[in-house]
Amino acid sequence: MATDDTDSKESWRSVLEKARTLTGFTEEDEQILQEASEVLRPCSEEIAQVFYDTLYGFAPTAAIFRDLDQDRSVRESTLRQWFESLVSGQYDDRFWTWHWLVGLVHVQHHVEHVFVMSMIGRVQTVLVGKAFEIFEEASAERVIQAFIRVTNCLAALTVEAYHHEYLHAVRESGMKEPVLNRMVSMEVKKKIEQYRRILGPYPIH
Repeated sequence: MATDDTDSKESWRSVLEKARTLTGFTEEDEQILQEASEVLRPCSEEIAQVFYDTLYGFAPTAAIFRDLDQDRSVRESTLRQWFESLVSGQYDDRFWTWHWLVGLVHVQHHVEHVFVMSMIGRVQTVLVGKAFEIFEEASAERVIQAFIRVTNCLAALTVEAYHHEYLHAVRESGMKEPVLNRMVSMEVKKKIEQYRRILGPYPIH
């Protein structure tokens, strides 16, 4: 039987392969970010500032940090390190495993998907503005597209890790996954029918 480490590695590889295909993230994007890395790294200061101003300024996310009892300066330092690795264009197994782990940390601390996806979007927005300040328009567009594609891949890894490990925890608790899936399917079907009555002509596939 495979070890947990092997299971996790194979899981993120499968997710990453799908995400790369669907987002269009390629080795060319990696090269673009490698070439832009030196001038993008200083953007980590502003991104960390905006990121944590947003999270500490919103009561539900500020509460998470209060529960963790961590100093903001420590969190900002970690985010700067993350951003600098992200724009390095150097993506090995350790990099992707690290971002799969982010999903597990969110499970542990009950971080909602809406927080994760919204803040990835916030980082993308800040980077877009900085890129147009730094580069000529054509180069800025290439850097922005590469950055958005890699961060969309990371979003897929984070969310899928949450889902994967949640189901793993359910199986470990003794509940059979097929039973859980049937229960979820039945409840979702009922919920869709409720929304159909509300939405009327809007198509739901």
